Amino acid sequence: MSYRISHRTTYVYDEVVTASYGQLHQMPSDVDGQRCLERQVVIDPVPDMFHERVDFFGNRAAVFAIHAEHKELVVSSRCVVDTSSRPVSIDDVDAGTWEQVRDAVWSTEAVGADRAARGFALESPMVPALDAIAAYAAPTLTAGRALHGAVTELVHRINTEFAYEPGTTGVDTPLATVVEERRGVCQDYAHLLLGALRSVGLPAAYVSGYLETAPPPGKPRLVGADQTHAWVGVYCGGNRWIGVDPTNDGLAGPRYVTTAYGRDYSDIPPLKGVIYTNAATNELSVEVDVIPV
Repeated sequence: MSYRISHRTTYVYDEVVTASYGQLHQMPSDVDGQRCLERQVVIDPVPDMFHERVDFFGNRAAVFAIHAEHKELVVSSRCVVDTSSRPVSIDDVDAGTWEQVRDAVWSTEAVGADRAARGFALESPMVPALDAIAAYAAPTLTAGRALHGAVTELVHRINTEFAYEPGTTGVDTPLATVVEERRGVCQDYAHLLLGALRSVGLPAAYVSGYLETAPPPGKPRLVGADQTHAWVGVYCGGNRWIGVDPTNDGLAGPRYVTTAYGRDYSDIPPLKGVIYTNAATNELSVEVDVIPV
């Protein structure tokens, strides 16, 4: 399966902007069993500086600077990604028990990928260690349980025990509030699963990307299409990761396209920046299409 993806972000300001500086994570690379076949970013006004780089987590990113005066900024990214090698079942991952994975990561003899994964098992700015989350995870992460079985159950519990309600939370809503009110959106679901897994020392990464906009005949439309989506990469040991999506209660399989990994949303927002202006307000619109080709 291959997808042609377009992501267009438009800002309209009520006063002139004299300078804009931005960074975007909208550039898929060859990870998670996917291959990026084409990639392009177009910015209007044309930036005075545009530079692609690889960030701390290994993601492809870009930074830009615009010094011309403007009242509208449009950032468009386009790509074609082949996802045919993504996993189709979490049961294909024979990782042993969750304790075995955790112990391998935290062993004094851990090297390479196991040792590097430790950074994804620690607290992060948007996923603090909370007693409420540890208590929520405890009935599932019982002693001797297979990792894939425990993860599958946690994904299902979050999907069924929390209400998906767009508009009830924002990027600055504390995770403690999400746990207390039992509602949120894909970003909150991902942060909750991260906190649950990290509460017992398991590495897990926040994953940003896209979902298929129009599903094949007979397939359900996934929640979160027509916008960027978030799910979780669970470390399985031996430099193996598996993507799971609590928003849609399943595996992040061939209908998913990964753009970036991080500890939480704050590491990899699709687009962020700084502007210099006297504008009091702005209008923001985002259009995403993920079309099979």
